[in-house]
Amino acid sequence: MLQHVWMELRHLRYFVAVAETLHFTRAAERLHVTQPALSRQIRDLEAEMGVALFLRHGTRTMLTKAGARFFEKARRILDLVESSVAEVRAVGREIRLGHYGTLWVDHYGPALRAFSQRHPKVTLKAVEQTPIELVDSLRCGEVDIALLGPTGPELRKEFEVCRLGVLPALIAMSSRNPLAKRRKLSLADLRDVPWIVWDERDFPARVAPLRDAAREAGFTPRIASKVDSVASLFVQLAGGDALGYVLPMSKKLPHAGVVFAELKPPGIALPMDVAWRRDVEPSSGVAALVKFLTSVPPAK
Repeated sequence: MLQHVWMELRHLRYFVAVAETLHFTRAAERLHVTQPALSRQIRDLEAEMGVALFLRHGTRTMLTKAGARFFEKARRILDLVESSVAEVRAVGREIRLGHYGTLWVDHYGPALRAFSQRHPKVTLKAVEQTPIELVDSLRCGEVDIALLGPTGPELRKEFEVCRLGVLPALIAMSSRNPLAKRRKLSLADLRDVPWIVWDERDFPARVAPLRDAAREAGFTPRIASKVDSVASLFVQLAGGDALGYVLPMSKKLPHAGVVFAELKPPGIALPMDVAWRRDVEPSSGVAALVKFLTSVPPAK
């Protein structure tokens, strides 16, 4: 019986990068991923195909006979995909907007609606993923532009990045926390509390705003645990005495047992960056969309 092999375009891109460089570290640098993550993806691909694609001898990497044959096919597939995408976009223009929660789509709803009214022949397609998935999708061309939240220097070097604004974080906590009675808090008064922060494997650059603000207030935050979603954060907060920090629009989400307090200035600043590939075509409409995102006031 023929065994079906399932793989994603990113697996082909990763394989081709290693096959072209014959060096996992250099390929990882080209792809802007970690070397262990790249090695894991290649191992997964080999396991899925049931054949070794590379021979590894110490620091030397070579293609196997099967790998050399697959290299030729993989490059043809990637070339075909890129040319097909270009052809489709020439017929019907679509901008795939990556985001990590519908709250952001709502927040920038006025700008998105204004853009669609001004460019009725361009279809906006919202794609929801975690921030780290959005970065990978940008690299692979699976989204055209992405709302990423804060970005670090490496991403700003790799992509075109525009800062849309900076929002003051709210402190979130259990309704049973003694601090819950206070409407406003000073960060300096929170030096001894445990914090629940965002897992940077899914949400890159999310811990830096807390650490930077705490350093200015004269302390290092004590991190109790990490979460990969707002829902997980609220569940942990409701059942303990730790604090978390969230965007103001997070109040719109279900948050049973959790209350919010503002921080006295300067507080914790949470930037919102939008990013797109440097090789994006001028006719794609991405530049026009960025203009609307920066010029139309967001929803309150």
